[in-house]
Amino acid sequence: MNKPNDTNRPRYADIIQKARESEAAEQEPEVAAIASLPDSQNTRLQNEAPGKVVEEMVNLSIRVPKRLRMHWVAEAKRHDTSITAVITEALNAKFGTPG
Repeated sequence: MNKPNDTNRPRYADIIQKARESEAAEQEPEVAAIASLPDSQNTRLQNEAPGKVVEEMVNLSIRVPKRLRMHWVAEAKRHDTSITAVITEALNAKFGTPG
């Protein structure tokens, strides 16, 4: 049986590495940095408008009983809104916005 030639392995690794480097160089620096994030966290580029300053979006996490979460999600759907919108509205009403 023929074994794979180990001397060819680094050559292919070098070719793959060069291809990855050229792809990264072609992308904009900001896109290359954000590309590694999960799709659910790529909001900064999706919401960006020309000439408008866009704040980076981050997650806010709280732990609640599953039963309540299921109820709130169902109610939000019935009212054609989202849990995020409701929580944001409640926090803005309670604490306001900076500045």
